[in-house]
Amino acid sequence: MEQASSFDANPILGPIIIGAVLSGVLYGSATVQTYLYYQRFPRDNWKIKSLVAFEITIQTIHLAFMIAGMWAMVVTDYADPQQLSVLPKPTVITVILCSPIALAVQGYFILRVYRLSEQPLLLILGGLLAVSKCTLHLVFGIAAYIVRDAVRLVQNWGWCITGFLVLSISCDTLIATALSHHLKLRKTGFDRTSRVIDRMIMYTLATGLITSTTELAEAICFWTMDNNYVWLGLYVVESGLYTNSLLAALNSRTLFDRLRNSEVPLELGFSPRGSETAGSNYRDQKTPQPILISVTHETVSSQVDGVPLSPVPDK
Repeated sequence: MEQASSFDANPILGPIIIGAVLSGVLYGSATVQTYLYYQRFPRDNWKIKSLVAFEITIQTIHLAFMIAGMWAMVVTDYADPQQLSVLPKPTVITVILCSPIALAVQGYFILRVYRLSEQPLLLILGGLLAVSKCTLHLVFGIAAYIVRDAVRLVQNWGWCITGFLVLSISCDTLIATALSHHLKLRKTGFDRTSRVIDRMIMYTLATGLITSTTELAEAICFWTMDNNYVWLGLYVVESGLYTNSLLAALNSRTLFDRLRNSEVPLELGFSPRGSETAGSNYRDQKTPQPILISVTHETVSSQVDGVPLSPVPDK
């Protein structure tokens, strides 16, 4: 009992508890977004619907095992500090489940980049990064299930953690950069289309930076803080960020479509009230001046997530 009372659980259990709570919040957000997706886009391709169903199903299983692992660490094994270095089986299963969750989302965005850029090199490079990261992730998960001892696991398989974190950061950065670049190339002289593309670029950078920044913070904590589980607390949040980024990208099509179809009235400024504010030139003007209006129409057939990028001429 004296050993248990002198044990400081803050650096070990604290980060994991905070990460589990944040994961629950992200799961709630993903559940709401899933409901909105099926309500708003009933005619989407069955492949996209299956991807969403896969993500929310694996996330549900992931959260259930995370709660079971937390119960084992906080309640069952709390009186035995030595036992906390042994990872519970449910916790190890959550590590394994994170791999397909991230791979499915990264695969979707890589295909999105390819369809927009039509460059096979980006597809191959992004696919290699995503698959390599998933492979290392699974290897680490299987090793964790066999070893179970956290200290030995980090000492012997720390290179695997570093490897899949670096690959994941590289993949997310490539996706965000490539999408933003090729969206920028689609900009035209039409204000409304340019506004939509600007919003899409900002949204792409924001969603890509969230996952890559979290993974970077996780890697830094893993490399510099070997006496606590801060990196593991960030790790358990990672899968929820991937699922929410996918659902947010799918549901944002409604916002972009509204922005694209919104009409902004153009004030020509030749009403009597507007002319009076201009001074006495209106009264002295005896011959009417012709008003020349030119309308230009351009059609671009590209689409991203079902939102056509063809410009809408200003009216």
